[in-house]
Amino acid sequence: MIIDETLERLYRQVELVKGAGDPRTGKLCVMSFVAYLAGEGHSDRPATASPLIRELAVRINDAMPTTMRQELKPFVPRIIGTNDGRDGERAALLKDITEKEILPRICADFLAKGSLRGWRRTTEFRELSSRLFDLTHARDLNGDGSARCKLAAAVASLLCFCATEAPDVASRPWYWRKAIELLDRCCDIGGEKVAPGIDEGRAERLEEMLSRRERMRGAKAMTDRAVGRIRAVFTWPAKAL
Repeated sequence: MIIDETLERLYRQVELVKGAGDPRTGKLCVMSFVAYLAGEGHSDRPATASPLIRELAVRINDAMPTTMRQELKPFVPRIIGTNDGRDGERAALLKDITEKEILPRICADFLAKGSLRGWRRTTEFRELSSRLFDLTHARDLNGDGSARCKLAAAVASLLCFCATEAPDVASRPWYWRKAIELLDRCCDIGGEKVAPGIDEGRAERLEEMLSRRERMRGAKAMTDRAVGRIRAVFTWPAKAL
């Protein structure tokens, strides 16, 4: 499909960054990339996206190391159209995984293997853990959109904290992978739709704009090198003397 080929090229041209970014520079966060391809204005709160997925994705995007952040690009078309009224199911999934997998792992890494260094880190960990525990025991996640978003934000925030601050450095990658897995599984809910609502014209225009910008940068670099060689020729006698 043409759109698939266009997306593959865009994945190579666009760099995911912390913050909303700017499409003119080819630097976007995962959610502003979603907004652009969905035909919406520049924003990290696209109407097409599930509010729960948005809370999850923004925090993961902003906390991840630059190289790993690029792994979020394939989620962009999958997030389009997820504002489908199924966040109750996604919240139930987050709650189940948190209780069965995430919290037990955190207990093993933070309680069994040692404590955090520093009062501030310890306090932040306790606050994040307590907030997440309270939200997983909220009575009506299915009917309370605000509580669902807070749950997603709390899960993502704690995972990102653990990925950077776990006392056992070898255990940190597990939290990044779990964060990506949660995003993947939340996108799977409702993912049976035939195709995402990508604005193909906009995707093609972004690709062309970034390709043109890259060509201009290449031409400028060649000009700069040529000017540098010319200057070297004219200044050589003076240097030789």
